[in-house]
Amino acid sequence: MTTPRTVLVLSNHGEIVGGGEVSLLTLLKGLDRSRWAPVAVVPSEGAVAAGARALGLPTRVIPLPGLRWPGPAMLRSIVALRRLARDSGAILLHANGSRAMFYAGLAGRLLGRPVIWHVRVADRDDLLDWLLVGLAHAVIVNSKAVERRLAWAPPRKVRCIYNGVDLAHFSPRRPPPGLRSSLGLPEGAPVVGSVGRFVPYKGYAHLLEAARLVEAAMPGVHWVLVGDGELRGELEGQRRSLGMEAQVHFPGWREDIPDVLALCDLFVLPSLGEHFGRVLIEAMAMARAVVATDAGGVPEIVLHGETGLLVPPAQPKALAEAVLALLEDPGRTARLGAAGRRRAETEFSLPRHVEAVEALYRVLLGANRGRL
Repeated sequence: MTTPRTVLVLSNHGEIVGGGEVSLLTLLKGLDRSRWAPVAVVPSEGAVAAGARALGLPTRVIPLPGLRWPGPAMLRSIVALRRLARDSGAILLHANGSRAMFYAGLAGRLLGRPVIWHVRVADRDDLLDWLLVGLAHAVIVNSKAVERRLAWAPPRKVRCIYNGVDLAHFSPRRPPPGLRSSLGLPEGAPVVGSVGRFVPYKGYAHLLEAARLVEAAMPGVHWVLVGDGELRGELEGQRRSLGMEAQVHFPGWREDIPDVLALCDLFVLPSLGEHFGRVLIEAMAMARAVVATDAGGVPEIVLHGETGLLVPPAQPKALAEAVLALLEDPGRTARLGAAGRRRAETEFSLPRHVEAVEALYRVLLGANRGRL
């Protein structure tokens, strides 16, 4: 038996602000503990630290000051991270996000340890991107859409590794008794679900317009929009102005996403440009047909006509027509859902994701063996 090797895994955020933190915790859950001994590093206490500790991982808090205004606090954090890496015997640093990569990159270079930058966002930050690619020994992107952000980077440095989902947690099932009534949904009513942050690029204003069109053509469809964010008040106001208060439900963030998905007849993602779309895999794993926008990383996940339907972004009429087409044809919806589950199993399983990441660890450690 070999001794597990320590890896420092840094999170950009202390709280879960999106799918990136969920994906990071899922990776930590899947890493082979007989080979790797991950240590979670977070900039503050919060849900990420709590999630890492729930997995039994040592978790350290090291502030990661913003990069806009360099100062003494930044230097203190670099020194603290370098000390932690040295004292823990870390052989590799894995940074989830740009700010985490800045600190990991400098600490890793000071120690001569390889560093991975895990990029989950397609938005460019040209000067910072150039610096971080230079500091990184390897870059993981979670979609081809995100990879285009770094199209100029040396190809040997960049690897596309799709996120993985725990398919045992997200597996087809019947919804628990009482869930429908607790959400205010009438018995027997068709249910369309969505999960996400209520921010502009997620496109929920267009979804509400589509819901109004669906109601006009097929009265009685209910919509469960799980999530929260800066636009919640605005969206609730739009719901009132559309006269859809009885049909559209905002239950906030919930921990029982698989159960909510089990309750839905189909799943909708109206994003204007998704970086990846982890929730799409979760819905497909639950054997739910998907209607989503043909933007960003979405078409890498959802195959039009095979696991769901893709429509142009910001077009409520097209979104409504796709939803109606599936609600009016339950047999087709079931077939698309079953195909989605099979695609999740073959392309987006947690073991597949973890093995790809661990393989990169081994490559980097082999290349740096003489210096470690």
